[in-house]
Amino acid sequence: MSDRPAPNVLILCKDLMFSSQLNGAVQRAGLVPQTCLGQITLTQSLSQYEIQWVIVDLETEKLDLEALRSATTGKLVGFGPHVHTAKLGAAQEAGFDFVLSRGQISRGLDQLLGS
Repeated sequence: MSDRPAPNVLILCKDLMFSSQLNGAVQRAGLVPQTCLGQITLTQSLSQYEIQWVIVDLETEKLDLEALRSATTGKLVGFGPHVHTAKLGAAQEAGFDFVLSRGQISRGLDQLLGS
């Protein structure tokens, strides 16, 4: 059995460089991250752990925003390029708690999680 604490933040992001940056911000906020590479893995982790935050790259292929909203009571944070207004708007319509551009999440995720 692992001595590693259970995650309380899930990150859905296939960009390994950017997900590493997000993991660092989560850890600076005093939380435990887990990176998921697809929605199936994310959904499995949601059923296995008590998750406080779910951070979702809105550029993920075949993303079902409504299913994500209904799969968790945790805070949902969606992010994507600021020019992809349709994807950002779809996340807002699906009930995401926060919808940010990549620049905004890059600069302010640790503060958001600490609030």
